[in-house]
Amino acid sequence: MTLVALAAAATVFSAGAQNNGRPTWSLKTSTPTAMLVGEWELSNPPGAATARTGSSAPGAAQVGVAKGASFQLSVKLVSPAGVVKDVTGSPKLIYRPKGCMSIGANGIATVLRSAPAPWTCNSGDPVPLTIIYADQSTGVAAVNMYLFKIN
Repeated sequence: MTLVALAAAATVFSAGAQNNGRPTWSLKTSTPTAMLVGEWELSNPPGAATARTGSSAPGAAQVGVAKGASFQLSVKLVSPAGVVKDVTGSPKLIYRPKGCMSIGANGIATVLRSAPAPWTCNSGDPVPLTIIYADQSTGVAAVNMYLFKIN
């Protein structure tokens, strides 16, 4: 009886936790020298993606950054209709860098020379970044994840 109840509960909770709806808003981000390719772009390739294109995309998505460098992140919000709005510096942006990067509320990113464990800041190390746009008054939310690497 207990196993049946647990199995039923697991089925109900797992079905409720799944959300197969795709986000409708997206973010596009760039540095002064590169347009970043994020998780959103990798999961929505233009045209028919081949296995070869998909397998090489993560490497192409990594933008190299130098320790000690600072640069402005430019962020654009893209509506479901494709309308692009520059939201760089918006207080509605939330930056979640990991490892060797810090980002101010104004979108200025700084690549650190060292980071707390378990992160390291050695050549070739990944530097993940999540950017979130959340506007509670309009209900608009968008997120994109990027990957830098230390040069």
